[in-house]
Amino acid sequence: MIIYAADDEKFALELLEEAIIEAIPGAEPVCFRESEELLNTAVNTPPDIVFLDIKMPGLNGIQVAEKLNEISKTVKIVFVTGYSEFANRAFDVYASGYLMKPCSAKNIKALMEKISLPNEDKKDIFVKTFGNFDIYYKGNPIIFRSKQAKELLAYLVDRNGAHVSRQEAAAVLFEDDFSRGVQSRLSQLSASLREDLEKAGVKNFFFSERGYHVNLSIAECDLTEYLKGNSKYIYLDEYMEQYSFGEFRKASLSDLKR
Repeated sequence: MIIYAADDEKFALELLEEAIIEAIPGAEPVCFRESEELLNTAVNTPPDIVFLDIKMPGLNGIQVAEKLNEISKTVKIVFVTGYSEFANRAFDVYASGYLMKPCSAKNIKALMEKISLPNEDKKDIFVKTFGNFDIYYKGNPIIFRSKQAKELLAYLVDRNGAHVSRQEAAAVLFEDDFSRGVQSRLSQLSASLREDLEKAGVKNFFFSERGYHVNLSIAECDLTEYLKGNSKYIYLDEYMEQYSFGEFRKASLSDLKR
């Protein structure tokens, strides 16, 4: 296994290296204090896993992760940092984990047990609800032509895949108006949503028979994983920030944290 570790602070990098060696049998991490040097090395020798600090001079850890994903589709990225406010942005680049400094061998070992699954088991669809709502297919964000269609999809995810009637969808999107005009508009939104998903390559995810629901079993979703207790996901009091209906779930998530 090829392991890279990066931190611009010499002492922090030494501690990280020691923790990796202790946590992973036979590990010989290649250490870097400069982002550009890591990337130049990765071009010729793509790593299997990279432990990255986020705040680094030059290219920061987020930018390095984006470029690593271009170099290798299988690289696993773990952010090791003292700044928890970057967690949501970290998962935008499909990070495999997020560890707070000081990082112990115990924490690394626990995380490795969660992310050492065969790469082919990784789901192609990723649904992000913490922060703003977005959905990705094979790491690429899906673009929706209609903001309301995207909002409908977000609400279905918020309901955790439960069936939503057309009347309920109208109540959320059109303030309880269920006139013929609104019903026609819902049909248009449904068609637009399906077309945008299929154009991106996503199939068997959105359904509109006698109402609406999404099949979250074929996707990785930060909300559902967090509710299952997956420590990979960290909730930082931001949930579907662009939608007012998210406030209800946000309140329950805050209660869960306490």
